[in-house]
Amino acid sequence: MTVFIYADMPVATPAPNTLRREAHTENIMVTVVDLFNGPSPAAPPHQHSHEQISYIAEGQVRFIIGKGESQTTSLLEAGDMVAVPPNAPHTVEVLTESARLVDCFYPIRQDFL
Repeated sequence: MTVFIYADMPVATPAPNTLRREAHTENIMVTVVDLFNGPSPAAPPHQHSHEQISYIAEGQVRFIIGKGESQTTSLLEAGDMVAVPPNAPHTVEVLTESARLVDCFYPIRQDFL
């Protein structure tokens, strides 16, 4: 069994007002993303080849997936989840002072290690 203690996890700063902690095994990854100094506009969309499920643990966000006519926008709050297909452009707009997202990835994001 592997245990990950939140206070002991390394912290990355992938963007302004964003802290990310990650835990992974050989096949799956979970990240905790803390967003602060909101409300704030959506960051530029990004995409990756990984499947992703995001759980909104705290706060309220607008999750944007896709672009053009295929773009979908969802208002999400604590307890909600969203699945992001591989290679789909996506971003999040923080609507509250802070938000916490728990993201699961398969396969693991080597670029986060």
